[in-house]
Amino acid sequence: MAYRTITTLIHDPEAGTSALEAAIALSAAQGAHLNVVCLGMDRTDPGIYYAGAQAVALHAILHEAQATAALLESRVTERLNHESIPWEAKAVTVHENGLFTTLANQMRFSDLVVLPAPYSEESLGEDATAVEAALFGADIPVLVVPEGAEMPHRFAQVMLGWDEGDEALAAARAALPIITEADVVEITIIDPPRHGGDRSDPGGRLARFIARHGGQAEVAVLARSEPGIADILSKRAMQKGVDLIIMGAYGHSRLREAILGGATRNMLRDAKVPVLMAR
Repeated sequence: MAYRTITTLIHDPEAGTSALEAAIALSAAQGAHLNVVCLGMDRTDPGIYYAGAQAVALHAILHEAQATAALLESRVTERLNHESIPWEAKAVTVHENGLFTTLANQMRFSDLVVLPAPYSEESLGEDATAVEAALFGADIPVLVVPEGAEMPHRFAQVMLGWDEGDEALAAARAALPIITEADVVEITIIDPPRHGGDRSDPGGRLARFIARHGGQAEVAVLARSEPGIADILSKRAMQKGVDLIIMGAYGHSRLREAILGGATRNMLRDAKVPVLMAR
């Protein structure tokens, strides 16, 4: 079992390339075809121009977006010409109002999308939209790579955040091509419910599921020592030298997470290692 099509996105000529490099490395490891979407953003607002200037302004901004997409495509082509993996770089120009739909359409025939962290100080709105387009529009898992994070040749030490929820199980299934290649997968459970379905053997059924696929899993049950789940998982990952965190995404609504915060948003903002999410 392996990923056969991996997609990534690049949209800013000045941004780092950690996500692109991670997508290249993972495509090589999985024997996957790599799709790179080279995005030029059209940010025109026709309502702000006076009569007579509108056509000129719209044309200039559209031309700039097309030029950005072409520049990114050229850079990606130059980078990938040195790789032995099958790949395709595609220049795409889109108005920001249609970004979600366009990205979901570009991603929907992929097995995995690799994207930069969406809530860092350096990120733009496109990064958050891309993550949501993958999870909610294309319904595929996302590997989020913080800028500067080291991408190992393979993920040897993996941590899977487990709460018995549908999202966590979806993430575990989505990550099986990585889980089965890891040296060990720690199923990390934080303050399990006393009356849950696995109360007598927390994480046991998931461990057996992973074992039947050829993975090596162990269970760690942790007390809730920090206010946020993401804080506990991140701290544990640093202590254990984890290469990858796997977790379910948006167990609460996006609106609630945006207003009140939540494990998904906090992890996407603060993670120091790659995070694979699904729902």
